[in-house]
Amino acid sequence: MKTSNMESNLVDSNPAKVPGKPIIRRILPDIFAFGVGLSVAYFLKWETGDLVWSLWLCSLVLGYLTILSTIGGAAYIGLHVIRHKDFKKEQRIPAILIGGGIGLFFLGFFSVHFCGFHAGHSVFLRHFFPIQGMPEDGFGRAFMNPPLLWVMVFKHLMKPYGLFLIPAIIAERNHVFKTLIKTVRNVQEGDSPDLRIKDVIGGKKGKKKGFIGNAMGRPYINVVRMHLLIFFFAICHALKVDSFIIYAVVYFVYFFPWSVIKKPMISKKTAENNS
Repeated sequence: MKTSNMESNLVDSNPAKVPGKPIIRRILPDIFAFGVGLSVAYFLKWETGDLVWSLWLCSLVLGYLTILSTIGGAAYIGLHVIRHKDFKKEQRIPAILIGGGIGLFFLGFFSVHFCGFHAGHSVFLRHFFPIQGMPEDGFGRAFMNPPLLWVMVFKHLMKPYGLFLIPAIIAERNHVFKTLIKTVRNVQEGDSPDLRIKDVIGGKKGKKKGFIGNAMGRPYINVVRMHLLIFFFAICHALKVDSFIIYAVVYFVYFFPWSVIKKPMISKKTAENNS
């Protein structure tokens, strides 16, 4: 039974190794997302400013969803531990209070840090790509106020650019809710809850971090990638080379599932080195 679970986890951790599922089927959603994203930009006749703000919105929303997913995964592990038959009943309430406090701390910390970064960056974007009705300092007023930032985002950006979140979520589907889904699956399939929890949080042998630790860095990786695209679009706009063909190429690079191609190549290279 343990061997079967171990093999299942190895397969799940590497989508490139899923048997009987061709690469084309795995990348079809990404191709669809690319088509939708490009169609939205084309038919709505978006200009550079629209593309920049749509990417900023995706960075904020998808990154924050990833943070919530990670905290949710950790909360699920905590509940699983507390409900375990070997966990003393008199320790459950203190454990819930301590765990809840830690969860709220991380939620507050990453809300202020992650949302504050985007609020600060919006000041810069507003200067070069103004939006009618948006304050002159962008969302600078919400620098240390995440709830206010979300209110302002829904007021000024969700209506014109919210549609772009659909292809962006499809493109990032393997990362946004990965932690929560994988945590639930691992805990439910694990024969030894203590070992499974240790694997989930701390990572297995040979790995530096568990996937919960890795997931907390994922939003910031996306921030770097999306904001590099924003700067690229801004440079193209300044050089007056912001044509639709350039947008199409950049969108293709963004939506293309490079990990599906990269993982088999890494696995093949590792196998060759081991042999």
